[in-house]
Amino acid sequence: MVLQDDVAPAFLGLTPTHNPTRWVLPVAEGVTGGRGQLFGGCALGAAIVALEALTGRPLAWATCQYLANSFPPDVVDLDLKVAVTGHNVTQARAFGHVGDREIFAVLAALGDRPYPDTGRWVDPPEVAAPESCPPRPLASFRDPGGLHARIDQRVAWGRCTEDGEFAHSPDGRIALWMRLPDELTGTAMGQAVVGDMLPTAVRAALGKRTWGSSLDNTVRIHDGRPRSWVLADMRVEVVAHGMSVGTCYLWSQEGDLLGQASQTTTVKDDATPGPPR
Repeated sequence: MVLQDDVAPAFLGLTPTHNPTRWVLPVAEGVTGGRGQLFGGCALGAAIVALEALTGRPLAWATCQYLANSFPPDVVDLDLKVAVTGHNVTQARAFGHVGDREIFAVLAALGDRPYPDTGRWVDPPEVAAPESCPPRPLASFRDPGGLHARIDQRVAWGRCTEDGEFAHSPDGRIALWMRLPDELTGTAMGQAVVGDMLPTAVRAALGKRTWGSSLDNTVRIHDGRPRSWVLADMRVEVVAHGMSVGTCYLWSQEGDLLGQASQTTTVKDDATPGPPR
């Protein structure tokens, strides 16, 4: 489903220009992560919104390569390119840059195909409803006024301490119910944002305070309809050579698999109080 109004662009502060292949994304406080930089999920989400608007097709898949950080008051120019338009699927690209400095690059496929058979071979965790789960504390977040302050987060799987960190999770798995304003959480843009939280799960898996920079983020969307709550079921698969790899399954309250996000991040020890993301 492609949003036809301005709700998603307004959430990101994303604006079109007279040129349909260029959009503008100011790096403002509301789209920054815990170190004050443009949050990776917002960068990918902006590309998704712009590409859906350009092609008129819903996102099926997108991957983002993060090349450099960007901080307020930067303004990111987002340039789009349609590579191939087929009967059902469009292949496209998006490039975010500040002046001559490239910040991120996105490859994407948009569209769907008629096919009668469906199936799912992975199950959601058994967790309480979001209203019955405790809120994740945000008081000591390093950037409490950034993106985190705009996401309602409820701890569904694992145990959260008073500073917002998760206790050690030996199986490398945690889960958070998340809610963005205006039922944006279930959209492709919303799934890109809430699916970009893997460093939180890495800290829980290792049982110590670490931080990391995203090298990539890939989302695959199965159902992009607007929804209030989405369960981010995060599973760290491996930490090796100073990098982590993990998958975030995105579930509806009814137990439907809405999408998946997979990510590679760097991993570094962090002695500074307050979670970095």
